[in-house]
Amino acid sequence: MSDGSAKNKPEILSLSMKLAFPNELDDFIGKVVREGAYLEEVLRECVAILGGLGNDVDVLLMGQSWDWLHSMAVGLQKEPSYATRRCNDEALPEIGVALSEANGVWKRRNAVVHASWRVCPASLGGTCEIAASNGGKVNEGEYHVERSIRRKFKRDVEHRHVSELEELACDFELVRQNLVEGLQAFDPNQFR
Repeated sequence: MSDGSAKNKPEILSLSMKLAFPNELDDFIGKVVREGAYLEEVLRECVAILGGLGNDVDVLLMGQSWDWLHSMAVGLQKEPSYATRRCNDEALPEIGVALSEANGVWKRRNAVVHASWRVCPASLGGTCEIAASNGGKVNEGEYHVERSIRRKFKRDVEHRHVSELEELACDFELVRQNLVEGLQAFDPNQFR
């Protein structure tokens, strides 16, 4: 085998680690993405309601990043606008808790969406430190997940399970419902 062939081997192994479509993993990642989009819609509503903004504000809030929307919602939750002075301020702590939970699940979502999920190289005869530390064993539903993180010079590699994705999708739904209930208690007339 020439040096050129040896250099290409990791790339070939990497290609074979990708999953054929359709597969269970894509279904679960899709659920996480969908639930994240639903929560993002509610967060836009949250900014509009807490800010005392009318229905036409949607055009201004569309396309804003999660970080911007979340920081606006938290700021408005802590100091509601003059326009919402007739609302139920007793619901504000509940909204604050829901916003904190929402940000937590959003960070977990980012760790899923901005990662490369693959079959573990150990399952295909390659090497994997994580699998090696587990006696070379890779469990069913366990994937080799790599993601790059800002300001780090290497990729984080871990093994993750499909069951974590289902749990995350359920957590999104629960957090979204908590935020909706808090907003409805704050101002039932404005929630659309």
